[in-house]
Amino acid sequence: MSDSKLSLGALGGPDTFNGMGALQMQARYPMFAEIRYFPTSDAVIEAARSGAVDAGCAPEQMSRTGFHDGMLARMTEPGAKLHVIAETARGYGCALLAKPGARLAQIRLVTGHNGSINHSRPWLEAHLPQAKIEIVETHSEQAAQSVLASDGRVASVGSADLAARFGLAVQGKDIDGGAAVNYWAVSLQPLFNERPDRLLVSGRFGNDGQLASLVGSMAEAGYRLRTACPRTIGEQLYEYDYMLRFAGAGSLADIRQRLARFSSLRLAGAWEVRE
Repeated sequence: MSDSKLSLGALGGPDTFNGMGALQMQARYPMFAEIRYFPTSDAVIEAARSGAVDAGCAPEQMSRTGFHDGMLARMTEPGAKLHVIAETARGYGCALLAKPGARLAQIRLVTGHNGSINHSRPWLEAHLPQAKIEIVETHSEQAAQSVLASDGRVASVGSADLAARFGLAVQGKDIDGGAAVNYWAVSLQPLFNERPDRLLVSGRFGNDGQLASLVGSMAEAGYRLRTACPRTIGEQLYEYDYMLRFAGAGSLADIRQRLARFSSLRLAGAWEVRE
């Protein structure tokens, strides 16, 4: 996998939060030789699902809002085909971007992508009580263009790099309060490490003790359960589709052999974390 030359899909451009995450991913995993940008988050995932790119950069979880509901559904839904092949975590560093010369008091609308807006909402509501907060489906670069085109009454949440690129004024720095996000590179291809230190297992578990048996078997293989994220399926009590994250050291061959003992499980990722 280290010799691969893969394309990585990302949202918007190099100065969006997702784009910055993709650039960091590329720096840590040189197998990503090219980053391609798409207009929406859904377009990034669809490009990965269709094979238009080798992988897509997508959020797994955020420090304040928890696991990303869309990613949880995509990784656990029946027939799911995406695999995690890399990851990177970074701080948001959200900034309030305004038209040069505009004052906070005159801002009536603040736009941004859902992740940055949700993490910055307490600051926005405290400092801009007069402003409407609007989540856009596109990305922060387009939001920044709307700020430039306005009369000063529109602002957006974006990165300081984005402000420098578009010539916008930074009216507030680190307004997310130190929030962080973890990104996954998800791919149709199961490009798994032979000696992974992170695993993702997805599957349906009920009230029969199989989940405990899996956790015990993974511990014997050298991997401890780090997080268990359930998705409600609405069929039976105590039955959920789980996304299980393990960390440790062992062999991919042993992991596959152990998982084969369980029905309705999928090895959805086996990768190496790089700092």
